Amino acid sequence: MINPEITNAVIEIDLQLLLILGVVFLAGTLRGFMGFGSALLTVPALAVLFDPVQAVVIAMLLEIPVSLSLLPTAIKRSQPRTVLPMLSIFLIFIPVGVWLLRSVDPDLMKIIISVFVLIMVGVIFVQNRLAAILSPMGIILTGIIGGISQGLTGIAGPLFATAILARGESASQSRANIIALAGGVTLISLISFWVLGLLTQKAIVTVAVATVPMLLGVAGGSVLFRRLSHYNLRNVILVFLAVVAVVTLIPTL
Repeated sequence: MINPEITNAVIEIDLQLLLILGVVFLAGTLRGFMGFGSALLTVPALAVLFDPVQAVVIAMLLEIPVSLSLLPTAIKRSQPRTVLPMLSIFLIFIPVGVWLLRSVDPDLMKIIISVFVLIMVGVIFVQNRLAAILSPMGIILTGIIGGISQGLTGIAGPLFATAILARGESASQSRANIIALAGGVTLISLISFWVLGLLTQKAIVTVAVATVPMLLGVAGGSVLFRRLSHYNLRNVILVFLAVVAVVTLIPTL
């Protein structure tokens, strides 16, 4: 006779896995449609299902297969004089953020993640205006805050994208610099996770299982963009991400 406790445990694991795959697929769809937004959804959602540390690590690992296809072309077109100074700032401050991630109380960390998601959504809303007024010192400060935020929450993309846009380069050049910088940020983050012992077998297995739905979501989101880009859905999606942050914040409070 099957032990009811074992059966319940298996059902709970299956439900958790389905939730994870669903969240990852939806995050990939957002990434494919908008070019960003995956971590803004995966980190707060996975922080509820896992502990916050593993949520950030898993979200960061999931960026690898998505980014690899974009990096070769972006590296060729990127400008080292733009990317390397920013990377030098991240090299110092991402490990600081990762150390804080490991040190902060998990319940407090869940609150911090949700609040940071709301802040990043706000940054995206005013990104063009913010980029237009950033001074050189402001760009450096944005890099410092972005580095700490990246290590702490894994969701600093809107900040370093704003710093790049503030340089006033062409759209194609800015995009190449952002993608190249994101690749460097991912590498620095992973090294920091490894050095501080945060790369666990559970996170790696979860990412191995979730990579396919992530890529399927990205492909589906790209198709939706080609068919629905004439609709102004950007603000709708940002509101959705803000709602997710609030919903994940309320239980912790």
